[in-house]
Amino acid sequence: MRLRFEVVILCCLVVLPETVLAHGPIEGIGNFYNGILHPVFVPAHLLLISALGLLIGQRGIDSNLSALATFASGTFIGLTLAWFSFSLEMQVYLLSAALILGLLVSLDLDLRPAWVALIAFFIGIVIGTDSSQESLSGRDKFVALFGTGVGLYLLQLYPMGLADTFNKKPWQKIGIRVVGSWIAAIAFLVLALAVSPVIN
Repeated sequence: MRLRFEVVILCCLVVLPETVLAHGPIEGIGNFYNGILHPVFVPAHLLLISALGLLIGQRGIDSNLSALATFASGTFIGLTLAWFSFSLEMQVYLLSAALILGLLVSLDLDLRPAWVALIAFFIGIVIGTDSSQESLSGRDKFVALFGTGVGLYLLQLYPMGLADTFNKKPWQKIGIRVVGSWIAAIAFLVLALAVSPVIN
């Protein structure tokens, strides 16, 4: 008898669907904090930001300060595009970029600061553009996008600081490269699932 009751409850829940938004806000915490947390809850954003932070920190923060400025300006451009509801299907691009940056971190190539700054600029544009909150408008949307900008900038500081701190000894450098290879592997697997046809 108990099993039948649970089946009835499950059937009732199935026939009462809620609207689902890919980038919908979390209720009850406010638009600014929703914006800050937004990059954390989008796996492609989190992978890409982590890879970018590791790439910058791996090469030394002092010699790559321009990448911080270009990332901020690229993010501003991307969030401005998101404000005007300019949207494309960005998941494949985000995951592809995370795959490439993860490989760059794992290979530990000697990139010039100008190249790192250019990469950071384009990553900022792509992530910012993909950060639109479809369910918001007006002041609420502005506050959420401003929070997203703050969240993106703060989020990339953590892996950057980690890579810069653990970049002194050979075994630490290998550890950063291993994390980069994990990011590349995760991005590749999710990318494969994203582009594969639906199996019936």
